[in-house]
Amino acid sequence: MIRSFARLVLAAIIVFCPVTARALDVTLLHVNDSHSYLDATADKIAPQGASTYCRLGGWTRLKSAVDAVRAEDGNVLLLHAGDAVQGGLYYMKYGGRPEMEFLDRLGFDAFAPGNHEFDRGAPYLAELLAYTKVPVVCANLDGSAVPALAARIRPYVIVQRGGDRIGVIGLITPETKLISSPGDVKFSDTVHAATLIVRELEARGVNKIVLLTHEGYEADKRLAAAVPGVDVVVGGHSHTLLGNSGIEAMGLRPAGAYPTVVKGADGNDVYVVTAWKWGRVLGRLDLTFDDAGRVTKAEGKPLLILADGFKRKNDAGQKVEVKGAAREDLLAFIATNPEAAVVPADPAARKFLGPFSEGVEAMRTEVIGEAVLPLPHIRVPGTTDTGEPLPRGSLIAPLVCQAMLARLKATGEPADIALQNAGGVRESVDQGDITMGTAYTLMPFSNTLVLLELTGAQVRQALETGVDRGEGAFPYVGGARYTADMRRPEGQRVLCVDTLDLEGNWTPLDPARTYRVVTNSYLASGGDGYAVLKDAASSYDTGFVDAQAFIEYVRQQRMLKPLPTTGVTYIPAK
Repeated sequence: MIRSFARLVLAAIIVFCPVTARALDVTLLHVNDSHSYLDATADKIAPQGASTYCRLGGWTRLKSAVDAVRAEDGNVLLLHAGDAVQGGLYYMKYGGRPEMEFLDRLGFDAFAPGNHEFDRGAPYLAELLAYTKVPVVCANLDGSAVPALAARIRPYVIVQRGGDRIGVIGLITPETKLISSPGDVKFSDTVHAATLIVRELEARGVNKIVLLTHEGYEADKRLAAAVPGVDVVVGGHSHTLLGNSGIEAMGLRPAGAYPTVVKGADGNDVYVVTAWKWGRVLGRLDLTFDDAGRVTKAEGKPLLILADGFKRKNDAGQKVEVKGAAREDLLAFIATNPEAAVVPADPAARKFLGPFSEGVEAMRTEVIGEAVLPLPHIRVPGTTDTGEPLPRGSLIAPLVCQAMLARLKATGEPADIALQNAGGVRESVDQGDITMGTAYTLMPFSNTLVLLELTGAQVRQALETGVDRGEGAFPYVGGARYTADMRRPEGQRVLCVDTLDLEGNWTPLDPARTYRVVTNSYLASGGDGYAVLKDAASSYDTGFVDAQAFIEYVRQQRMLKPLPTTGVTYIPAK
């Protein structure tokens, strides 16, 4: 009787006091498109509207930032969304080894390969991955033709956090077949592959699922809307900056909110995030899951990583260090910004990087070719400061354009036209040896090459913009030629635009035809007033750095000399 009463009481407790569903808190950290930029990279920001020159990112600071989050949060998940290699001198010197070893040193939970991981072929990638123990995931990749690579890549990984399981599925753009050198490796549709693996994970009882992708922000949003059961998409490939008021307060222009919320195929919200490029931003998404695997809270906290050192231009136009009260005001402003921080370098990471850095510095003196004749640079055709007449303009800028065309041609996806702003080329090249350092001094901004699809009318409008603005915006071209008549009204100065066809013939620019135009990332983003380039039908950041493309071109040519024509016929106003 007593036992029966006890059972009734217990049943009542269960009915009226149900067990509370257990929540899982996870801090998701991520980077993408670090592109061998192990050191911090220079850029310009505008905190409080003041143009400020600084250095961003760098893996020694990235290590400090990750460690700081791990010290405050227990359930941290760290992911890399591809293109860890191909960019700066570290890759040219060491072939990706320090990049892979840094993945281990930071303790990444998963790495999805990007298209640039295949630039030296699939067998080379297999060798490269021997330098890291991090799980490499890609569900839409068939590497069976390269057994060493197939043995290293799995479709997904299940990570244990807080006593629960999280599935991380890797995906890569199928365009890798066209834009890199994967050989016999095959790539399938990302939506189909993701859908199949989500079902497999759900059958294994895994209901918290992250897609780790390398196909670009717009494709990620489509993926989030198409695949049922997905909670988060962590992406790369498009070098997209996402952020909120904190990123905007630093004078940067995010392409969307962090996170970007997309309505999923099953009706639940899916959170799409990506972290710009070059390790400049450590993406952070604080998540709360319920027992059913639904996200009940998602708070974005991307962190812009700043080195301690800031410069601004003085009245004479010189860059000088920010000091005194101005520095204190700047640091105080940054300290109140939830999406930016001055981060110190991790001592152990700096020690590890030291020998590699020394090798890179020594590499800068390596001779890559020879300038047979002087290659003077002038922004707008005319006379140089030393009195040298250059009526058709710079002799080095057109060679930079040729290097851009050669880099795209080597991918199997050639461009029709190259467009370079005069200010993107910083100085003349003297007769004699050309070194690695020459290339990076010539083009010091680490701009990447971007492939655009533009109509002939848009190409003409871009040329008109550059000609009208003049100075650093003045346009130099490859695969094309034009006349600029400065006696005519603005917007009507560009005449006789021709393009060079595959047979070596010049044909007039067709306003209605679509042309493939390679330019630098600064212009592609609308820099120097080239707003028309932002209206391109398509835009693809290749990840190739302009200086590196020039290095490859010089090595191929060996002896560099002026081209028969600069591509510019210039008629001054007077």
